[in-house]
Amino acid sequence: MRIAWRIGLALTLALFASFTVALAAPAPKTAASIYKENIGRVVTIQGDMLGTGFVLASGLLVTNAHVVGNASLVQVETQDGQSYKAEVVKKDISQDFAILQFDRATIKPFFNLIPIQHAGTPEIGEGVVIIGSPLGLRGTATTGIVSQVYPNGLIQLNASVNPGNSGGPVFDMQGRVFGIATLKVQQTPDGKSVDGLGIAIPIGWLDAY
Repeated sequence: MRIAWRIGLALTLALFASFTVALAAPAPKTAASIYKENIGRVVTIQGDMLGTGFVLASGLLVTNAHVVGNASLVQVETQDGQSYKAEVVKKDISQDFAILQFDRATIKPFFNLIPIQHAGTPEIGEGVVIIGSPLGLRGTATTGIVSQVYPNGLIQLNASVNPGNSGGPVFDMQGRVFGIATLKVQQTPDGKSVDGLGIAIPIGWLDAY
């Protein structure tokens, strides 16, 4: 009887543990659902160059430092074509991100947005969705996988990253942001062309802000 009781208890604990893990792990989503849930958080930014940004928190946007350049005020365009000004309040050139502040009373579409959930370090081979404004084509989604994660935190992607995508959010397939699209590697130092090699910075670099 004791052996049967112990086996039964072990099975019960194992089932409970698997049930707990199942509850903790968010279900995968489709690229279409991730796009629909988050497109309202993504903007086109015109600083010293054209790029993308997204809502980081109430009153704050994030983009790449190289997008804002030396500008202290940048033009922000929402998905419905409305244009506003946002102030650059933090810029880290070495890590290539910038935080912008906007007047909540002015940019009304962002009033009730729930902040995007952040993810940790992605796994190699994990699917990704990027939303941005390549060549100024706002509201563009691209998909791919994580190709590599480097010791310094930089994330290599095979998803399309083109001029104008810089500063856009990189989502995992649970709809959480783990990176900011930063650049496309177009050629090697000796001039050989490169395809399918994009780089994102980790969202964790912004945790202190």
